[in-house]
Amino acid sequence: MISGCQPPPVEQLKAKTRKLQYASKFEFLNNREVRVIEAWPGATPKNYRVSKVPNKIICTSTTHLHFLELLGLEDKLVGFPNTRLIYSPQFNERVEKGSIRDLGPDGNINIELVIALQPDLVIAFDAGNDSRYLKQIEDAGIPVILNADYMETSALGRAEWIKFFGWIFQQEEKADSIFQSIAMNYMENRDLILDKQLPKPEIMSGTVYGDKWFLPGGKNWFAKFFEDAGGEYLWKENNNEGWLELDIEAIVDTGIGADVWIGTGGFYTKSDMLSAEERYQTFEAFKASEVYNYGKRIIPNGGNDFFESGYARPDIVLMDLIRILHPQLLPHYETRYFLKLQ
Repeated sequence: MISGCQPPPVEQLKAKTRKLQYASKFEFLNNREVRVIEAWPGATPKNYRVSKVPNKIICTSTTHLHFLELLGLEDKLVGFPNTRLIYSPQFNERVEKGSIRDLGPDGNINIELVIALQPDLVIAFDAGNDSRYLKQIEDAGIPVILNADYMETSALGRAEWIKFFGWIFQQEEKADSIFQSIAMNYMENRDLILDKQLPKPEIMSGTVYGDKWFLPGGKNWFAKFFEDAGGEYLWKENNNEGWLELDIEAIVDTGIGADVWIGTGGFYTKSDMLSAEERYQTFEAFKASEVYNYGKRIIPNGGNDFFESGYARPDIVLMDLIRILHPQLLPHYETRYFLKLQ
């Protein structure tokens, strides 16, 4: 159904629905071809062609799932690795009914079950590590196409991958319409900030893992959220598009006086934070209880909607952050993803 090939010269696109505004890691070519430009850091481009609409698919990342929901394609998914990580009630209902099979942990997928399900297509995430299981799937005659949404450097770039799914299922106009609505809502809410002269609360982020503090780099897609929401990210001058690993002393030097702390990993209470690291209490944001995580929508099995629908709906993530930083602008809005720690 699809095939990988060496990239031919790119043809000029004319269809409005195939124009990409923010995504930079894939592009549409002629007719039914798409190029995934960089599936992981340093990966070579690869072209794919779809000859017919798939009826049964397997996905390997929670970030793929909400795109299927937005397009009304929930019934196409027949397998997923580690289904306990799924948040969506619709998909979990299908898991309970046996319509979606658990393929085992990602990286150690049950190849025999994949083959038995006979999917038309596997849409896979690959970070460039050992991908033997993907080769095994391809060797069994099942097409695999790589999705690189996680490689995008902007939130709207990630969200625009809905057009990738629209291309696969020949729902390009619907995908474009959905994305335009998301982008418009994002810009309208960003303009709430731009239209007003507001103080910018200083923001710190991240927590300690091992002996290092992990936080977004200054050019990370999440740091862009802080800027668009009217905040002053204290590491904005850093040029790293990924994640920083800093000594806690460096974080104290820069962030001790921050107004707000956004993004505390798996911590859901301040007491849990202190049990792990007593020095958290030295930060002003901690003292003022202005500490937030992205765990408001989780289920007991471990599914977290921020890692599912949150990547497809940056407009809602932005509204959450505006509500935290400038509550007077959205007085009747309740955050969807972000939770204030008590």
